[in-house]
Amino acid sequence: RDRKRGRGGGGKRQYLPGRGSGQINANQKHKTHSMERLRNPKIKGVLVSCDVRFESLCASECIMAFTEYAQMRYPDLFSKEEQGGAAAAAVDVEAAIAAEAAKEKEERHFQSVNTGVKGLVFIEFTHTQMSPLDLCSDVVKQVKATGHTKTKYAVRMTPVLASSYASIDNISKAVEPLLSEYLGAGAEATSYSIVFKKRSNDLNRVELIDKVAGMVDKKHKVDLTTPKICLLVDVLTNNCLLGIAYDYFGLRKFNIQELAGIGIKETDKKEGGGEGERVKAKEG
Repeated sequence: RDRKRGRGGGGKRQYLPGRGSGQINANQKHKTHSMERLRNPKIKGVLVSCDVRFESLCASECIMAFTEYAQMRYPDLFSKEEQGGAAAAAVDVEAAIAAEAAKEKEERHFQSVNTGVKGLVFIEFTHTQMSPLDLCSDVVKQVKATGHTKTKYAVRMTPVLASSYASIDNISKAVEPLLSEYLGAGAEATSYSIVFKKRSNDLNRVELIDKVAGMVDKKHKVDLTTPKICLLVDVLTNNCLLGIAYDYFGLRKFNIQELAGIGIKETDKKEGGGEGERVKAKEG
């Protein structure tokens, strides 16, 4: 019996930290959707890197963190949903429960999508009003300012605003609306850089960058050190995820763990006790 338990579904369970032993099973916290969803050209969300051993925990904690940040940025959206749920409960308890369950299924704001690459999870934003760029910026800026992060397993976050099949022609078509909005003739002149990453794919990096850079309006200047805007291109097997980020290098390429370290140092300076003073105090 013990041998079967160790090998089967009743084996070792994983729990979200800080919630008490046996209260929540991380593997049942959310449903992971098929990577075919990444082929949807209008998909939006955040690509998160993490340790391959903690992908499920990372997805769960990111969904909870994004929900918290979304409630702060979009309070009206959540307050309307709460009012609707209360009105339904006042009519009939059983009907309200059924309606709430259906509503939760249909209006779930965040869901996990399989990327097909180990150590990478994708959190899809299902509500059109929510911006991955804005929420991702809220997360990284707060971490840098405070040194505190609401996620333990997330390493880097990448906002995703569009997707396509991983070929130069398809990527060129998918990226056109983003370039028109952020790096087009109607946008204010700025500096930019194209950040390209690929995993399990042999797409030609130089050819793709040259193709996309040629589509950018000439008034925008290339800056490889401190660009104001970065076009993010992430190729995962046969999928390509496209995103935009402001001050990407200044915010440590949205690396949560690095930003947390910077935030701690800044907090120490404001409190009047730097690292050197703390070391002297310990020695004394």
